[in-house]
Amino acid sequence: MTQHVDEDAREVSADNRPLVEELVNQFDHHDPRLGGCFEAVYEQMRAQCPVAHSDKHGGFWTLSSYETVHYAMQHYELFTTAPSVNIPAGLGQKRPLLPMEVDPPVQSRYRTLLMPVFSPRRMKAIEGRIRDVADSLIDGFIADGECDFVTDFAEQLPTVIFTEMMGLPLDQAPRFHNWKNILLHGHHDDPDGVIRAQAGQELNEYLVQLLEARKQQPGEDIISTLHGAEVDGDKLTDDEVLDMTYLLFLAGLDTVASSLGLHFLNFAQRPDLRSQLTDPEIIPLAVEEMLRVESLILAGRTATEDVEIGGQLIRKGDRVLLNTVVAGRDPDVFDDPDEIRFDRGRSRHIAFGVGPHRCAGSHLARIELAIAYEHWHRRIPEYRVKDGVTVARHASSVAGISTLPLVWDRP
Repeated sequence: MTQHVDEDAREVSADNRPLVEELVNQFDHHDPRLGGCFEAVYEQMRAQCPVAHSDKHGGFWTLSSYETVHYAMQHYELFTTAPSVNIPAGLGQKRPLLPMEVDPPVQSRYRTLLMPVFSPRRMKAIEGRIRDVADSLIDGFIADGECDFVTDFAEQLPTVIFTEMMGLPLDQAPRFHNWKNILLHGHHDDPDGVIRAQAGQELNEYLVQLLEARKQQPGEDIISTLHGAEVDGDKLTDDEVLDMTYLLFLAGLDTVASSLGLHFLNFAQRPDLRSQLTDPEIIPLAVEEMLRVESLILAGRTATEDVEIGGQLIRKGDRVLLNTVVAGRDPDVFDDPDEIRFDRGRSRHIAFGVGPHRCAGSHLARIELAIAYEHWHRRIPEYRVKDGVTVARHASSVAGISTLPLVWDRP
């Protein structure tokens, strides 16, 4: 094991083996205690129970091996995203998130509309803007010799780009992040879903107002594009536009920010990794390796029929959690899976998923991550976690950290 933060987690868990056993035997990805011993819990799940049942949240199965997660993602006819990709079900909305919570062939008509929006050519066209934003953010704190990387950079970079693509006012970003945090990371503090339902209603009402404004004055933003879109000669309904926008809102404000936080937590503790990131040719390889070793998503599915997988019989209607966090470190697929090696070569990671529900925004995510690596390490090549700070991972359907205080020598 080479990651200092993971070694710490293993040492803590070794002193509290009953907690690890409890979290393994009755896994709950929303349990905040998981953040302090995630490495030990996931390692034991990976080794002993790649397909395991938990009674939490009404009961669900967790798939943790690469083979089982990959299979379930590919076979949507056996593992449907309906009624929800979240366990427990719901992210504050009353209708399915489109196109994620419907399956082909219905899903395909919505996904077809998103592919041009996030195409490699279109993402390449905004690369210069992403670089400008990255430099502008660094300009704001480099002379201070410190920042909270999560709130000052990791959240800000994708937020600026996303709000511009969606035509949202940047000055409302704190409000947007509050909604996003409640909906994606607030289950433990809101087990009955009351707060999330309220946040979901507020977000939906905001999006309704935004859509009405675009009807009156269309722009070049994604909402305007979706409002004017047709599939098979049929124009999207307002509800369909809103359900697609709701999903884009949550994904666009969280996943890249969460990835950056976890990636730079590793970099801050590993000078051997930082030294490699000053070479632009290494950066694309580094992005793929970090996506593998720090996969984020724990995605829900529902079995459409009785199916045997990983030696376990899953019954029709059972909820299933696909744990990409563990699958990305499967020793049957990756040599020395817990080691970070930028020279690993072609990656088979499933951080973006596989099959029909593969992340439509993967091209944008890769560009934003690569630019963040490049611009940060060009200007702040040496940095560390602030002394005395313990960085805890939060437990939810999307892995991540809430704060990362970094310090460096002032230029």
